[in-house]
Amino acid sequence: MIEKLYYRSAYSSKTIVRDLLLWLILLVFLVGGIAGVTYTAYSYRLVKAKLNQEADILIEEVSSILSSPLYENDLLSVTYIGKIYSRIPYLQGVHIEDKEGNTLFDSIGEEPIEVSREKDIRYNEQYLGHVSLSATDCKDHKHRIQTLVTIFCMGLALICAMVAGMHVIMRYIVINPLERFNRGLSEIAEGNYSIRLEPVPHQDLNHSVEAVNSLAGHIEHVVGELSYTRDFLQNVLDSMPSIIIGVDCGCRITNMNRTAIRSTGRIDKTYMGRVISDVFPGLAGNGIEMINRSIADRLPITIEKKNCPILGEKKYSEITVFPLAGADADGAVIRIDDITARTRLQEMMVQTEKMMSVGGLGAGMAHEINNPLGGILQAAQNIERRLSPGLEKNKEVALQCGFELQDLQAYLQERQIYAMLAGINDSGQRAAQIVQNMLQFSRSNDSVMQTCVLAEILDRVIELAGADYDLKRKYDFRNFHITRNYRPDIEVVCSRTELEQVFLNLLKNAAQAFGPSNANDSYSPEITINAYQDEEYVTIEVIDNGPGIEEDIQKRIFEPFFTTKKVGEGNGLGLAVSFFIIVDQHNGRLSVESTPGQGTMFVVRIPRRQYRCVSPS
Repeated sequence: MIEKLYYRSAYSSKTIVRDLLLWLILLVFLVGGIAGVTYTAYSYRLVKAKLNQEADILIEEVSSILSSPLYENDLLSVTYIGKIYSRIPYLQGVHIEDKEGNTLFDSIGEEPIEVSREKDIRYNEQYLGHVSLSATDCKDHKHRIQTLVTIFCMGLALICAMVAGMHVIMRYIVINPLERFNRGLSEIAEGNYSIRLEPVPHQDLNHSVEAVNSLAGHIEHVVGELSYTRDFLQNVLDSMPSIIIGVDCGCRITNMNRTAIRSTGRIDKTYMGRVISDVFPGLAGNGIEMINRSIADRLPITIEKKNCPILGEKKYSEITVFPLAGADADGAVIRIDDITARTRLQEMMVQTEKMMSVGGLGAGMAHEINNPLGGILQAAQNIERRLSPGLEKNKEVALQCGFELQDLQAYLQERQIYAMLAGINDSGQRAAQIVQNMLQFSRSNDSVMQTCVLAEILDRVIELAGADYDLKRKYDFRNFHITRNYRPDIEVVCSRTELEQVFLNLLKNAAQAFGPSNANDSYSPEITINAYQDEEYVTIEVIDNGPGIEEDIQKRIFEPFFTTKKVGEGNGLGLAVSFFIIVDQHNGRLSVESTPGQGTMFVVRIPRRQYRCVSPS
């Protein structure tokens, strides 16, 4: 812009070149005018003095010459002399009178008389007449005017030549260096601080060039450091997983990191300068009030928010407002953190503590139940022995009491006492098996690999699932048709309790997929467990004929804390823990295959060879 303005107004606006040329022309005109006036005045004085001197000489000469003709009364000679002197260039005319005052000759016109001389004509002291003449410098004046015009024209031509010459000289000395200087300043003004002005041959202007180059270098260094610092700080902000938003005192956005920009769903920077509630509607109302209060009190404020609209549904957020600490700073920085994992982890820790307490309580209850249960089973067995006709002691005691043992046997058979005793015995055995499974499942896991029979693990998990209170109460797991397609000779190297936990989670997930038992009467729930092996892997498939899983849910089904259940019904850790156990602890694979409306299949593949510590079964 500077360069273009200079090209357009080198002579039409107030520039150095224009002022120099104007002052030069004015100086030449002033000198020429003074010289012309001086020349005119001096020339006029010289001509005037010379004219007076010539008039004095001529009057003496004419009066002397006319004395003889007038004395002799020769009028022709008088007239001839008058005509001769009238022809002198600077004389206007001659007037001759005789002694009676009669005009003998008169050639003086009506022009104004500048110099006049008069003298009496005498001859031997005798008065003969009177002569007068007038002189003028008119011709010299015209000559002076012509001279002045010539000088003016020559001066004007000289001025034009001087202007042309000065233009060339100024172009070389001033204009070209200034144009280069201005071009460099224009580049620097537009932000090109790496440019350097070219040196000029004039030392005084070259000092300015060096100063500007030094200033540009300093600005380039400072701008570079500022740019590096700005980029570094922006990279730090962009590297943070938290949402970082800078606002001024009017809650208008001044800066955001990459996480915050992604949360808005925009890729441009139209958010700059807008009120934060327009870009993040979730911060309207209480959010704006919190920001203003933090800026006014100069204190940070932190709140936790459930179901944060900025992070999405089912997300917990921690919103912290930090007021700017500088004395001249007036604004705040807002940090929004996703604390869903931390909150869920806290809940899981609380739940884990509860489960540990419940597990310890269950183990204690199992031990306590074992004692009366053993007594019940032992008493039932003793009753059967005391009623058995095969013992002679039973017959002797019956005869002592006055009846036959056979009659008592008939009565007990008729009243189905033996069937009741068998029921007590069977129920006691089932209860004992359930207590045994609970004790084994609740034992602390040392994650020691051992060779186990897969069929035993699967059978025990099915028994545990059948005894699960929630599965019986909500889903009536006993009504599920379980198909077992696995051989009893398949062995797997694993941590027994970890693998039991995985299959129990898969069975629970399959049962819960059908929903509560009273809500899906049209279903005939089936769960099929297939197991087979090849040279490298043991593969277990858990298949149900439930409603299936949508594709977008399948992509996230193994993520921690991801759940499709209602709040309070699940924490989203069952399948995530199962995935961790199979993939990280057993170097295996866990995958899901499902089509909506056609059921779901979870596939577990465990290597037949493990490289962790293995103990014999």
